[in-house]
Amino acid sequence: MFKHLLTTSILITSLFSRDIAPIQKENHGFNIMSHHQNFLLFSSYTNKTLTEKQWNSNGTRDYNKEYNRKSNEIQFQLSIKLPLYSNLFDTGADFFAAYTQQSFWQIYDTENSSPFRETNYMPEFFLEWQPDLQIGSSTLKQIRLSLIHQSNGQNIGASRSWNRTEVSFLMQNDNFSYGMIAWDRWQEDEKEDISEASGDDNPDLEEYIGKQKVFIAYENDDYKFSLTHQNNLFNYDINKGNTIVDFIFPSINKNFDFFVRYFTGYGESLIDYDVKINRASFGIIIAN
Repeated sequence: MFKHLLTTSILITSLFSRDIAPIQKENHGFNIMSHHQNFLLFSSYTNKTLTEKQWNSNGTRDYNKEYNRKSNEIQFQLSIKLPLYSNLFDTGADFFAAYTQQSFWQIYDTENSSPFRETNYMPEFFLEWQPDLQIGSSTLKQIRLSLIHQSNGQNIGASRSWNRTEVSFLMQNDNFSYGMIAWDRWQEDEKEDISEASGDDNPDLEEYIGKQKVFIAYENDDYKFSLTHQNNLFNYDINKGNTIVDFIFPSINKNFDFFVRYFTGYGESLIDYDVKINRASFGIIIAN
């Protein structure tokens, strides 16, 4: 898979090239910008009973300290990117650094001091092409090649992490946009002992979250509707993954829109990647 991604990037660089130069003000400017969605979900409800898992220092589960989480919580995501170079190595690609953090906050669980049950951290570097290439009735708006690390920053037992190479394509046709994201996970050594810090914390991760993602969205001046499906799209014998439906509509504040999300499937958070969850959420999202 990695060879295919690398070959794709080489082909892309040969198609779209221009003079190398640092990011200029007339292009992106050396500014922090939004990357993925930035949102705050005031209410995020699931009817599934979930466990707040606990581990001992040697990485074994401590079932005596575990308890049921509240069915409702707050979720929020912060995602930013910083442009570093324009037309890197004369490839036509802009080079970015980015950081995304998603947190799951049990704010309504005052009995247990309203803990943050999980935070997932995702730094990345990526190359981005904007070819504006007409393909039939659609336009190829964006191609992105990324190197990504994602983890929850926890100790042995609760630790979850993985690294991947990712390629994505974004197409546009009038008010519709659609595309695909595919990734290749970097191999890690197996743990010889559960108490070891080194080694793969979640070797079966892709069996639950899949290896590709497809999406389609419709947007006008006021509303946006999107559907995302993530799975192993080329091997549906492993039929897990997840589906996300988002609906965005205007609020009374021009800086924020109302945001409704429905999630069903696996991989909502790293700590519970192997647990199937159905969740409905409501909140606000930073407006485009």
